[in-house]
Amino acid sequence: MDPYQIDANDKTRAKGGSLRSPDFRRMVRLTWPHRRFIAAGLLASVVYGLFHSVSVLGVLPVLKVILAEEGFHGWVYRTVAQERLGASLELDFEHPGPGDPGGATIKVLAVGEGSPLAEHAVAARDRIVGTSGDGTTRLGTVATVARAEGPLELHVSPPLREGQPVARPKVVSVAPLETSWEIRLLRAASRLVPEESRRNDRVVTLACVLGFVVAVVLLSNVARFIAEYYTALGVLRGVMDLRRSLYSKVLRLPMDFFTQNVADIVTRFVQDAQEIQRGLVALFGKVLREPIRALFLLIAALYLDARLTLTMLLVAPVAVVIFWHVGRKIRKANKRLLRTYGLMIGALGTTLGAIGIVKAYNAENIERQQLWQIDRRMFRHQMRIAKLEAFLKPMLEVLAVAVVAVVTVWLGAQVIDRQIELEKFATLVVAIAMLSDPLRKVADVYPRVMRSAAGARRIFSVVDAPAENELLEGATTLATLSEAIEYRGVTFSYPQSPEPAIREVSITVKRGETVAIVGPNGSGKTTLTKMLLRFHDPQAGQVLFDGLDIRQATLRSLRRQISLVTQDPVLFALSIAENIAYGSREADRARIIDAARRAHAEEFILEKAGGYDEPVGERGTTLSGGQRQRLCIARAILKDAPILIFDEATSQIDSESERQIQESLADLARGRTTFIVAHRLSTIRFASRIIVMDQGRIVDSGPHEELIARCPLYSALCQTQLVHTDVEGR
Repeated sequence: MDPYQIDANDKTRAKGGSLRSPDFRRMVRLTWPHRRFIAAGLLASVVYGLFHSVSVLGVLPVLKVILAEEGFHGWVYRTVAQERLGASLELDFEHPGPGDPGGATIKVLAVGEGSPLAEHAVAARDRIVGTSGDGTTRLGTVATVARAEGPLELHVSPPLREGQPVARPKVVSVAPLETSWEIRLLRAASRLVPEESRRNDRVVTLACVLGFVVAVVLLSNVARFIAEYYTALGVLRGVMDLRRSLYSKVLRLPMDFFTQNVADIVTRFVQDAQEIQRGLVALFGKVLREPIRALFLLIAALYLDARLTLTMLLVAPVAVVIFWHVGRKIRKANKRLLRTYGLMIGALGTTLGAIGIVKAYNAENIERQQLWQIDRRMFRHQMRIAKLEAFLKPMLEVLAVAVVAVVTVWLGAQVIDRQIELEKFATLVVAIAMLSDPLRKVADVYPRVMRSAAGARRIFSVVDAPAENELLEGATTLATLSEAIEYRGVTFSYPQSPEPAIREVSITVKRGETVAIVGPNGSGKTTLTKMLLRFHDPQAGQVLFDGLDIRQATLRSLRRQISLVTQDPVLFALSIAENIAYGSREADRARIIDAARRAHAEEFILEKAGGYDEPVGERGTTLSGGQRQRLCIARAILKDAPILIFDEATSQIDSESERQIQESLADLARGRTTFIVAHRLSTIRFASRIIVMDQGRIVDSGPHEELIARCPLYSALCQTQLVHTDVEGR
């Protein structure tokens, strides 16, 4: 199984749309353990959307103060009076009432069904010139109608006719209708603003209204900060959990997985996880917040003019189709881009890791051209995404402007025909225009969410890959080796390799025996030892541990009995002591020092400024090759396992250090089962048996003297590879 390839169901599942795909849902569920933060962010988003729409509606009272002669309180009183009388009204300041020469009368524009005015034959163009209990202010009549608790006595005059005397008003008694909650809320809010006492004195009122708007904007942005902060907190914790799970899974994947492009795994840790983080922040931060804001703006627009707003929504399906089509293309392009990131990281790592060879062979131009080719592929994928994103935003903005233009024409015609007030017209245009802002931001976010969905698919393909213990681990806990290790008819091939690395190998190594394995490069020596560690399992045959197939044993009980020193010395960015104690963290300082002495490493350790606490740098870059090798041997000595595997462990050590280490290894191997893979006679001369391998097969085995006499391959190895490094050992 290849965990780095999209599974066979990828295209099938993608057809349903990535927002409905299992990987997208799993990506969203990452935040479930941190739902309290996400919930706080969403709640704050709702508050932000509410306050934001309220601030938009604040445009209307501001315009009323500035533009309308009736002013803010006149508008409020008239709005309340209209609902209480069930009629459309207008304040008339040009024809004040007889008892209030400085005030305004009320002109009746239309009388609705069920209006208490209809019972007294009050009709359009009649005027309410006074009430019982009017004050002497400019808004006395309409204010009394708006505030009265019980029945009202209204002084109603017929329409004014030019050239005719003013008719005596008639007195009618009406029972006002109940007002709705919106009107009661508007009335209560108006009490917070001082009522202007003079007709042209509106500065204080304007300042109060604008102060209220500023306070609402402040509260809305406080809610926005809370929403963005807690959303980011929940998302970042979820992505951190994902990386932890991914890291845990990668460490438990079988070795076969690491024959693939390791740089691609690094890309999934860094780039893909970052894509998911950005997508989730956008999803919970904007994809939910902006529609909430749009919802409240839509409610405000519906309140101002329901028919026009609903007509405007007819363009929504067009926007949805554009979103879906462009988002699907972005998701596919980003999937290719993420794979190219992996190629780039791999190429850079290879080049920089071998920079000495690159310079020595004057291959800078070759490497530059190779990286340039990969970079051009990245550029093409990035430009594909940029083009799609660049298309989406202008297209939606054109739609939004077209809608606003249509709305403006429609409302402008109504203003000209005096079917809608200028202030209401301006507020509705602002509300509808601001509806395009959430859509524009969602247009920015949707590609981001699509890109994160592609990253989620790549990460979850690794998370879902069977772990090493799920694929391979048995149930038996191995006791310490007491009899022998046996390879019985073992055959193994690496993935995608045309030829087996091991062919029908059968060998028995008794407890306490030291076996050296030699052969040409590629003969299967290292692979044979890896199978004992179960880095790979045979396709045919068995590896037996005291007669038990090691596939039936737990990996932990098997590997804790084996110390490994590889051909390439592996150190971590830790201190010298921590590297020696790696895998044996319970070891005290005395044991660490003893292991270093036995590996002949203490001499150079004490020369370091920090001694055993000196950091070795990334991959041990502060140490020489021989020093790194000796620290790895010290690590194996400290583990003190009953089985030892040395894979050309002394290839980078000088002759004197090698002699000292060989003495330590010979002593350490005594009583332990030891496998030595080496090309030096000095390394294998104390082995009780030497196994000669070629092309994955065992061609001979026995002591050095017998093999020299009867095995042509071994004799040739001694004359070419082995003898070059140790003539005396021959």
